[in-house]
Amino acid sequence: MIVVNYYREQTDLLLKALIETDINMNISIFYEKKDPYKTVKELTYHIGNVGVELKENNQNREDIDIAAFTYNDAKYIRKEIQINNEDIYNLYIYINIFSEDEKKLDYYMNKIEGITQSKGMQTRRANFRQEELFKATLPFAENPKEVSNVARRNILTSGLLATYPFISSSIFDKEGIFIGTNIYNNSLVFIDRYNTKYKNANICIFGTSGARKIFL
Repeated sequence: MIVVNYYREQTDLLLKALIETDINMNISIFYEKKDPYKTVKELTYHIGNVGVELKENNQNREDIDIAAFTYNDAKYIRKEIQINNEDIYNLYIYINIFSEDEKKLDYYMNKIEGITQSKGMQTRRANFRQEELFKATLPFAENPKEVSNVARRNILTSGLLATYPFISSSIFDKEGIFIGTNIYNNSLVFIDRYNTKYKNANICIFGTSGARKIFL
């Protein structure tokens, strides 16, 4: 799936709801910093052209609202770059969902689409581009142009905060032993009871009868 648009006034973490699900998926995020001088130059040219169109007798145009919308957006971005020293980036987000069962996969896809929509993200299934998107989620840092042209969206530095992905709580000690899984996000829990960051090596285990407490 390709994230193709975002809620304009996003303040919450975009990926929090996705990361906290127990659905098996890979999420790939690419950031490309743009030249602020070139961007301001292009924005100024765009603002001038659209401003002239808005002042002329084009009030009957069906796309007049869209033109005014982009005009105000361009002015806002230019102001943030020039006055508030914001940088502007191209943002790309891809979601690759896995399942061994085709029906479950379709269910997961629909569920993720519902979650993203509720969080102000518009997604598109990568029909006929599954291979390219799969490569984009592999650890090669490659952003194939076949999907990047669809996913590319402008975002300011302050907006990048909403894409911070490392928000899932986990308990992991390098020398720890496997205790179980985190019930909130299905992450693995490894604990080294003798790590000096703990006050002592004691551990308390709760569970119902037959939950294998003694075996553990």
